[in-house]
Amino acid sequence: MTRLDRHVGRRIRGKRRALGLTADDLAKSLGVDAATVKAYERGSERVPSEHLVRLSEIMDVALSYFFPVASCP
Repeated sequence: MTRLDRHVGRRIRGKRRALGLTADDLAKSLGVDAATVKAYERGSERVPSEHLVRLSEIMDVALSYFFPVASCP
């Protein structure tokens, strides 16, 4: 995957941990398994746009929270 995928994954993992959620908690909210959430967090699997929208709702952050200010090629 790309640097952007890894960046998004780090943002997901950091916010999840800050909220005291487990990967399993987040997985249940998204309707996926914990392995998928972990793959998102590693950046080894691209997060679908509908999951990014749902994550922003669950984590109470703007969608832009997941993206860097400067673009990642």
